[in-house]
Amino acid sequence: MKRSDARELAFKTIYSKFFNPEEYNTNMFDKANEADLNFTSNILNNFGAHYSEINQLLTNHLKGYTVDRLYKIDLAILVVAIIELNYIKENPKEVVINEAVELAKKFSTEKSPKFINGVLADIFK
Repeated sequence: MKRSDARELAFKTIYSKFFNPEEYNTNMFDKANEADLNFTSNILNNFGAHYSEINQLLTNHLKGYTVDRLYKIDLAILVVAIIELNYIKENPKEVVINEAVELAKKFSTEKSPKFINGVLADIFK
């Protein structure tokens, strides 16, 4: 599994937690190696520990939106990127933002990649 796949796994897990906070599909973890599982677990642990801070950070940087109005897919992508940039700090900012944009291209609306890029660029300038 590549790092981008581990990031996608974290995104899918967080997205599912928005709808069912108590459980998630553990079958998604079957193909992950130990390093990728550690990376994904690190993101998920930070999600649990820092979501209110992340929510506030997003609230401060969204223009014309509230966190509640965001597509949950876009919110999950933003959360993963913010966790990686604020708490994990293993990868360069440009790589993390690019990966977030790629997730938006793959899973969200046509306008989402530009939106995700803009929000992250504003937060991490």
